[in-house]
Amino acid sequence: MEQLSLGLNLQALVQAQLVVIAPTGSFNEILRGLQNNQGFGLVVEEQGQFQGLITQREVIRALGQGMSPEEITASKIMLPPDYCLRLNDLDDPLAVLERFRYFGVDALAVVNNSGGVEGLLTRQAFRESLRPVDLLRIKRVAEVMVPDVVTIAAEASLQEAAALMTERRVTSLVVPEATSSGLLPRGIITEKDIFEALHSQGGVLSGTVGSTMSQPVLTVTPDQTLWQVNHLFKEHGVRRVVVVDAKGQMVGIVTQSNLLAAIDITEAQGVIQVLTRELNQATAELRWQLSRQQAITVAITESEQRYNTLISHLPVAIYRRDRLWQFHYVSDQIYDLTGYFPQELSDLRRIIPPADLARAEREIEQAIQQQRAYSTTYRIQHRDGCFRWLSDRGQLNPETNTLYGVLLDVSEQKRTEERLKTALEREIIVSTIIQDIRQSLQLEEILQRAVTSIQQLLLSDRVLIYRFLEDGSGIVAVEATSSPAYAIRGQIIHDPCFSRETAQRFLEGRTLTISDVNQAQLQDCYRELLVGLQVQANLVVPLLHGQTLWGLLIAHQCSRPRLWQREELFLLQRIAEPLAVALQQAEMYQALEQANANLQQMAYLDSLTDIGNRRYFDELLAKEWRRCRREHCPLSLVLLDIDCFKAYNDHYGHLQGDEVLRQVAQILECCLQRAGDVAARFGGEEFALILPNTTQGGAIHVVEKVRAALAAANIPHAKSLVGSTLTASFGIATTVPAAPHLPADLLRWADQCLYKAKSLGRDRWIAKEL
Repeated sequence: MEQLSLGLNLQALVQAQLVVIAPTGSFNEILRGLQNNQGFGLVVEEQGQFQGLITQREVIRALGQGMSPEEITASKIMLPPDYCLRLNDLDDPLAVLERFRYFGVDALAVVNNSGGVEGLLTRQAFRESLRPVDLLRIKRVAEVMVPDVVTIAAEASLQEAAALMTERRVTSLVVPEATSSGLLPRGIITEKDIFEALHSQGGVLSGTVGSTMSQPVLTVTPDQTLWQVNHLFKEHGVRRVVVVDAKGQMVGIVTQSNLLAAIDITEAQGVIQVLTRELNQATAELRWQLSRQQAITVAITESEQRYNTLISHLPVAIYRRDRLWQFHYVSDQIYDLTGYFPQELSDLRRIIPPADLARAEREIEQAIQQQRAYSTTYRIQHRDGCFRWLSDRGQLNPETNTLYGVLLDVSEQKRTEERLKTALEREIIVSTIIQDIRQSLQLEEILQRAVTSIQQLLLSDRVLIYRFLEDGSGIVAVEATSSPAYAIRGQIIHDPCFSRETAQRFLEGRTLTISDVNQAQLQDCYRELLVGLQVQANLVVPLLHGQTLWGLLIAHQCSRPRLWQREELFLLQRIAEPLAVALQQAEMYQALEQANANLQQMAYLDSLTDIGNRRYFDELLAKEWRRCRREHCPLSLVLLDIDCFKAYNDHYGHLQGDEVLRQVAQILECCLQRAGDVAARFGGEEFALILPNTTQGGAIHVVEKVRAALAAANIPHAKSLVGSTLTASFGIATTVPAAPHLPADLLRWADQCLYKAKSLGRDRWIAKEL
């Protein structure tokens, strides 16, 4: 970067006399200090050491965050100690400029090596010390370039180029060339080139972009200065250059309109004021040096021409007006901005929409009351009927009560901001859906959030997901609508026009776009289907589950036809991808749930008898113990053992023994009538009955039913010591669970009763209640 003004002494610009404040300073002390320092900044100092800096912004933000004036102190809202300049920083003006840009404040404290405060350097004092030429030398191409480079192929027709310029609202297109290192600029075509081709062809626009474009393309890098770009414009007589990186790839474009778009009103006024002073000084010197009137006139004319030349190259309209919007002076550039010549537009208010005018007047008056430069943006209706955005920046001259300012067309910037905002909203939706998929396994919930987000972003009448059924029809699985009148969720739809060829096209990833159902060339059956669903325009994107067409993601416009944008279709395609992942995830989750259920069943069932096993018994007994203890109700446990079962196995064989165990398990299941009663195989030939909310009498009743059922089964047992048929012994324990007893105590009591029943001759029950 070229050097700034030689001999620039920043130390002389430091304001040494200023008000400082302690970290404990109150809200009122902060206000007084800022006022005494003309609002630039308030230094916080303690024991001679710099602690921080307070600007008007910190006060406003603190109040905006809900802090009351009583709780605001200097230490709570001050900027950190690095908001300062060291004395040796003042030797490098560019470093000082970079610090102002980095921190974004209007003043910085100047601190010596010991941490003491030397004074305050304001951005205004620094800026006023610069020469006009420095304004272009201190700004880089990267600060003003437009990153959105619109390109077109050399093979494209001039008609296509004109259409693309109209669509993107640009005046030039870059023709790229694909190389191994990326896209490099090959040529450029402008509106002027197309117009000259049209004129030379007698009013017929034919030919290709490659035959008309200008080449080679002038390029600059992001680090070059605007001063160097301005030299290129003058030397080659061009109005735009392409910005490339170190590899030569395109990263932006700079036009004459961009060149000074970053110059704020203070800088623009500084240019005018300094040039005016130079003009006056030159005139005075010439009058003093030359005696002849002709020489004086020539010198003055040359100075005026230099002044007017600079003004004519500014991409802004400079004005002077009163506070009632009446122009006292406005430069000729007003015609480029509004379509009106200066003499036709004495009052700008007549082409500003009322709502925009009210807001602009309010913002300008507020800035004037705060004694600062104003900056506002509003729409104007151009003479051609279209609306454009103007940036209006200026300042009040209190001596004449006159406003000095500049007007700049920022329509392209506004359009870029809207495109970026829309793109950001779409990326947020896609990210949100991906996050939902990661955090939730509920497929319907994910799908519902997706269609709701799409409907709100597209502002369409209906967005739905259509899921195919096995019979070829489909159902509206989820939807989001702008009105209940458009709701069709749960409706089963049969499309008679949906063929195998249609499904194949969707499987290949193709989409369907219809802007007007009545004008599109459709099969009659499909048109009738859409009309019956109140559809006038639709977008359709497939939802694929592996190699299967699972469903369709559809956006409907029901109130009117709609010309869908390419970005809107791209949004649906982007969202369809994570939804396909959600479908696969849901299928895997269902399979996992089923597998877990099977494993759970295997873990708790006895494989021989198909009733609960010992593990199931232990967990259920502990659970019922806690519940009965909480509810203060009785719990009964029955242990039963088949009498002389080893002798049965030895005589009849183990296979027949297994069959007897299954029969006993079935008898137990049949004898338990209540839902809470459970039978389990305790081990070997032992079984257990858990009887919640059951007294000892109730447990005995159940045992008698089991004994009767066993007797009725009449299972032969030739080796029994009790009788000729199969019998069992029972131990019954009943208690109301309470501390300090545990489930193991109840089990021990039942086992003791069972042992006693067996020792007393078997085929009987012994009960115990505690």
